[in-house]
Amino acid sequence: MSNRTLIALTAAATLLALPVYAADYTLRVAHTNAANEVQDVGLQKMRALLEAKTNGAATLEIFPGGQLGDEQQLIEGVMLGSLDMAMTSNAMLSNYVDSFKVFDLPFLFPSVSGLGEKVDAHMDLMEADANAKNLQLIAVFSSGMRHLMTSKPVNSMEDLAGMKIRTMQNPVHVEAFRAYGANPTPMSYSELYGALQAGVVDGAEGASTGYEGMKFYEVAPDFAPIGWLNMTAPVSMQKSAFDALPAEIQTALMDAGREAAQWQRGYVEEQETPLIKSFEAQGVTVTYPDLAPFVAASKPLYESALTTDGQKALFKAMTE
Repeated sequence: MSNRTLIALTAAATLLALPVYAADYTLRVAHTNAANEVQDVGLQKMRALLEAKTNGAATLEIFPGGQLGDEQQLIEGVMLGSLDMAMTSNAMLSNYVDSFKVFDLPFLFPSVSGLGEKVDAHMDLMEADANAKNLQLIAVFSSGMRHLMTSKPVNSMEDLAGMKIRTMQNPVHVEAFRAYGANPTPMSYSELYGALQAGVVDGAEGASTGYEGMKFYEVAPDFAPIGWLNMTAPVSMQKSAFDALPAEIQTALMDAGREAAQWQRGYVEEQETPLIKSFEAQGVTVTYPDLAPFVAASKPLYESALTTDGQKALFKAMTE
């Protein structure tokens, strides 16, 4: 055996003997949006920040597209401790953290950045409400402004009369679309494409990013950007599991969450207008109905939806 061969074999053996380092803490986080949609991109940013802040000791393993279940299953998994973290719509999380119903109110926050500033200023209040339900609020991402996707053009609120519109499984959303004259039909997000394709529903409310990411334009070729809701996407973890992490990992995780959320909300706002303009190039009919009737029909919900002291306190903080 030549000296060169011996040296090569010795080097290879040395490399094989070296330990393979991995993160000490790998937190599994799941959501129902498409991979590389704005919510998923936010989690990717959060993962990079967490790894940087912990020198690789902690990371996130991201499961997009409903791989681990629908939103209700994800929240229940977090609460039971079978899943580390979940990013869901606020509409689903507010069924568990009652005060968060404030973020389900229509036409309350006109911009993603404006809502983000309020959230950042009052994160301590939101955290306390989540903690009371044994949940730790890690971040509040944005799912953007919510619009209408339908099988026929919507030029005015009157056009929604009798139309079956998919909503999230949230009472405030259902009441809002009932007030707009539609026939609200709650169903899981994972079922929506098939329901639109089969004509089970005539349309749905949703974000422009979801319309693009899930290719809903294939089965709902009409889009009306009404901005009826400024949708948040909270990232939550079981409080007991969070408390069990070392203090330095807790701090890094919270810091990564806040920084990623601020970055992600800016990213969402940048995407909105160009994305809607691109729909027409894909053959989508984009209409712009008058928003005044929608806003007027939404106002009664402000009083009927906010019934607890916690809801009223958070509403006051967010609107003062």
